[in-house]
Amino acid sequence: MAESLQFGSRRQPPALQRRLIGMAMVMLVAGLGVAWRAWMTVPIEETMVVEVLGDVPRPGFHVVSLPATAHSALLAAGVSSKRFVDARLSDGTRILVEEDGSYRLERMDELLVFGLPLNLNMASASALEAIPGVGPSRSAAIVQDREQNGFFEQVDDVVRVPGIGPGTLETIRPFVVVSDG
Repeated sequence: MAESLQFGSRRQPPALQRRLIGMAMVMLVAGLGVAWRAWMTVPIEETMVVEVLGDVPRPGFHVVSLPATAHSALLAAGVSSKRFVDARLSDGTRILVEEDGSYRLERMDELLVFGLPLNLNMASASALEAIPGVGPSRSAAIVQDREQNGFFEQVDDVVRVPGIGPGTLETIRPFVVVSDG
């Protein structure tokens, strides 16, 4: 009888072993289902990518739920946020934590590298140059128009920029979004 309980034997496992294996499989599948449901509770539209660098245990890119705050991003990077003043974050924010315990917020220009669209109302000229169909002159014109005429209400408004027509709009549309930050 003791030989039949060994998993390494070539015999068919006894009924007890088959039941135990079946129960373990059911528990594993149920656990995976619970984990999947917990992971999927926050739709991707309700999250934002924030980069946290500097004196933190887990530097790098972190996905935080909206409304994104400095506290939520710092917590994701492994920092107790109680010592920091909280701030609401906009798309494409980078947090640099200094050794003296302070932090500063910067715009993150590398969003396209991660497949995320750039915000026309917040992106720098150098970031806009990464968009297909937008070179140095068009990106400078977008920034200049934004500074002179205010934020774009919708992506289609970028046609008000000299040198950007309907064709360019359709080329850049998949790579840009508009929000007031």
